[in-house]
Amino acid sequence: MTKPALRGSDPVTDAPVARTVFVMTVAGLLVVGQMYLVLPLLPAMARDWHTSATAVTWTATSFGFAYAAGFLITGPLSDLLGRRRVVVTGLSLLAVATIAAAFAPTLPVLIACRIVQGIGAAGFSPAALAYLSERIPPARRSVAVSCLVTAMVAATVTGQLVAQALDAVAGWRGIFGFNAGFVAVLVVVLRLVMLPDLKRQAGSSPGAFFRAMKGPLTSPVLVLIYLGALSVLSAFVAIYTALQLLGPPELVGNPGAMLTLRASSLPALVAIPLLAPVLARVRPALRAALALASAACTVVVLAVVGQSSAFVVGALMFLFVGKVAVVSPGLTELVGQLSGVARGAGVALYTFALLVGASLGPQLVSLLGGHGFTVVLIAIAGSQLAGAALVLAADRRCPR
Repeated sequence: MTKPALRGSDPVTDAPVARTVFVMTVAGLLVVGQMYLVLPLLPAMARDWHTSATAVTWTATSFGFAYAAGFLITGPLSDLLGRRRVVVTGLSLLAVATIAAAFAPTLPVLIACRIVQGIGAAGFSPAALAYLSERIPPARRSVAVSCLVTAMVAATVTGQLVAQALDAVAGWRGIFGFNAGFVAVLVVVLRLVMLPDLKRQAGSSPGAFFRAMKGPLTSPVLVLIYLGALSVLSAFVAIYTALQLLGPPELVGNPGAMLTLRASSLPALVAIPLLAPVLARVRPALRAALALASAACTVVVLAVVGQSSAFVVGALMFLFVGKVAVVSPGLTELVGQLSGVARGAGVALYTFALLVGASLGPQLVSLLGGHGFTVVLIAIAGSQLAGAALVLAADRRCPR
C-alpha cells in the first residue's frame, strides 16, 4: 500500500507567524484549562447536588479519559481531513458541550457533558501541534511549538486560577457559560487565522490513515519516546498531589496555599519559549533526557528538605517545573518529524502518552503514600530517571 502524501504548495509558509502562534497559545491555555477548571469548583458542585466530593471528582476524570482517548482519533483524522477542519469542528463541539454543562440538571448529565467536552477538546492539541510542525518556517518552528506546549502545561494552573477568581462572581454554572462564549469566539478566530488545509492525494481513505498509525507504533525510536513521555506529566501531577496530601503543614489541606504554590511556578513556564533559540542548539531527545535527569535530582533534594518550609518548597518547585517544561517542546517537534506523513497520528500518540502518565501520577501517590512523603518523592525521581534513560536511548537511535 502506498502511503498517502501531500500535494500542492510547499506546506511551510511565511504567513503571519506571530499572530498564529499567539492565537494558538491562547487556545492552548483555554482548551486544556477546561480539564482543570472544575477542581476549585468541586465543593460548590457537591453542595448543590448534596453529594460527596469524591463523586463530583468524576467531572474531572471523565473529561481526562475522553480527552486522552480522543487524541487517537483526532490525530489521524487531521492527517486525512486537514488540521484546520479538525480543530474548528472539535472546538465547535466543545463550545456546545460547555454551554450544555452550564445548564446540567444533575451530576450524571454534567459528567456526560464533560465527556463530550473532552472529545471536542481532543480536536485541538494533536492537530494544532502538527499544524505548527508543518506550516511554520523551520527557523521559527521551535519557538512556536514551545509556546503551545508550554501553554498546555501552564493550563494546569491557569484553569484553576481563572475558575477560582470567577467562582465568587458567577458561580460554577456561570463559569461554564463564560467558557462556552470564549471557546465560540476562539472557533471563529482560528478559522480565520489558520491557513487552508493542504490537499491530500485522491483515493486516501480513513482506513489508510488509521493504518498509518502502525508506523509510529513500530518505530523503535518513537516507541522509546512514547514510553519516556509517560514519566513527564506523571511526575508533574504526582509531586503536586504528594505536596497537597503529605507535604509541609502549611500546604496540607490548604487549597489557597497550594494554588499560590502552583501560580508561583508560572514564570518558569513563561521563560521556556524565550529560551527556545538557545535550547534548540541541543538535540531534542538529548535535551529532554538531560532535563528529566536534572528534574529528578531536584525531586531528591525536595525529598530531603521539603518538609522544612513552604518557601523552600516553592523555590525547588520553580526549578522542577522549569526543567519539566523543557522536555515536551523538542520531543513534540521530533515526533512530528519522525512520523512522516502520519504526523498527526504520531503527535497524537505522544500527547496520549503524556496524559496517560498524568492519570497515573495520583495513583503512584495513593500506592506509596502510606510510606511517607520522602518515599513517594524518591519513587517520583526514579520514574523520571527511567524516563530519561528511555529518551536517551531514543537519542542514540535518532538519525543524525
